[in-house]
Amino acid sequence: MSSGCHKEKGPSPEAQIEQLQTSAELDRTKKKLAATEKEKTAKDDAIVLAKEEAEKAKKDAAEKDKVIADKDAKIKALDAELTELKKRDVFAYAEASRFHQQNLNTSALDRYRQFIVTYPTSPLVADANRAIAELNVTAPKEARARAVAGDPYAAERAALKKFNDGWATAEDLAPLLKQKTVADVVKLLGSPNKIFRDGKELGYVDRVVDPETGGRATLVIGFEGDRVATLRLGYLGKPIRP
Repeated sequence: MSSGCHKEKGPSPEAQIEQLQTSAELDRTKKKLAATEKEKTAKDDAIVLAKEEAEKAKKDAAEKDKVIADKDAKIKALDAELTELKKRDVFAYAEASRFHQQNLNTSALDRYRQFIVTYPTSPLVADANRAIAELNVTAPKEARARAVAGDPYAAERAALKKFNDGWATAEDLAPLLKQKTVADVVKLLGSPNKIFRDGKELGYVDRVVDPETGGRATLVIGFEGDRVATLRLGYLGKPIRP
């Protein structure tokens, strides 16, 4: 009878309390571990991002250094080129000046004109223009006097050579073209680049030098009847009568 009334005993209250405490501690540990893992993941991501940014900054700095180095190289090359050009223009001006000092005025005038066309930005251009203004008065007279004394056709040949070389002025060509027909002009100077006023004016573009500026100019040859009457620098230039 006592055996039939026997009941199975469960965990003691102390054991139940201990079990609950262990379970709660396990939950806290899991949460702490998850938080730690999350924090570690965030730190790892931050480290990766920092490395990427450092690599990018390093690459940007290298590219910037390369750009700076390229610019420095270009500047050095330009400085060297400028130095060389300065030497060249000084030498060319000295050559013209030497002819001037030796009273070889026609040669000096040609050299000064050539200097201005070749080195238009040289600081010596102003000096060359002053020398040209002076020589424009004396050189043609001297050239004509020498031509008359020696070969009467020497001046015409010299003017034609200067035209073909690209250094002639309208004043140089005036004696050569005086009273010439259209056919004569084309035979001497070649075919014109432009024809104005139904063939009454022929234009030779950039074939002569403007003595006032030293730059290239278009020679416009005007005819009255069938003979050369005027020469102009540019279509609106002041007419020169040969």
